[in-house]
Amino acid sequence: MAQTSEQSLQYLLDRQAIQDCIHRYCLGVDRHDAAMIASAFHPDAIDEHGPFTGGPGALADWANGFHAANLLSHTHNITSHGCEIDGDVAHAQSHCLYGLRRQDGQTVALGAARYIDRLERRGDEWRIAHRRTLIEWRGELQAHMPEGYAQGTWDRSDPSYERPLAATATPPRHP
Repeated sequence: MAQTSEQSLQYLLDRQAIQDCIHRYCLGVDRHDAAMIASAFHPDAIDEHGPFTGGPGALADWANGFHAANLLSHTHNITSHGCEIDGDVAHAQSHCLYGLRRQDGQTVALGAARYIDRLERRGDEWRIAHRRTLIEWRGELQAHMPEGYAQGTWDRSDPSYERPLAATATPPRHP
């Protein structure tokens, strides 16, 4: 049976809300923003993340503590994403490429993970109810930081929070 336009629109809205939720988690992790991390999960959610299993607040504390103790910077990037929506429950698989710059500043760990999620819509909001993180591969390489680029921060002084975003320097002229 074909979907109506309203059903198709609702599916697209739900799918976008689910992707926004998954991206919000990554943005929160990369900025050490515990509130943003927790906002991707229902309060009673469980995250299985390698050596860690627990709820959203404990996950944020564990991840932020590990990253601060061991890394200078990191980034988590969602690539392929699949999602099956059935009413108010969805099952998603999201591939994540991540880079972790070690405290020595000379080494970067690169890896691929998958987030296997059960999400639930409660009220009007999709959030993660259960997550299992799988690591597919990981390797290390020498870090190189190009000159002239600003560095991000792990707090609200990071430019991603700046509103409105304004130029801080004159951009270079290109021939």
